[in-house]
Parts: sequence; C-alpha cells; structure tokens
Amino acid sequence: SLGYGACPDLEDRAKIANLLEPERIGVELSEEFQLHPEQSTDAIVIHHPEAKYFNAGGRS
Repeated sequence: SLGYGACPDLEDRAKIANLLEPERIGVELSEEFQLHPEQSTDAIVIHHPEAKYFNAGGRS
C-alpha cells in the first residue's frame, strides 16, 4: 500500500486515483494525498505465479 516501505511516496496515489476515479464510489483524494472517508484504502496488488502465501502463525 502507498505510504509504506515499498511505496513510500503518497503522491503516487494521485496517479492511481486518476486511473480508477474513486469518486465514482464516494472516495476522494485530499490535497495531502489521503483518502476520504477515513476508512478507505488502496493498494497495488500484483500476482506472481511463484508467489507463496505465508502464515504468520507457523501453521499451513
């Protein structure tokens, strides 16, 4: 997700917002690149065929 270690630049959120038009579902991007309503979130999710899901609890 934007703002975390892999994608620290929140300004990139504007590019995603331009593509997805979040206002269609009532989500807006503030001048500080925050999503509103507050509980809204975004992420870039990319599947890789060799990716493995891990379980933090140690069991599969």
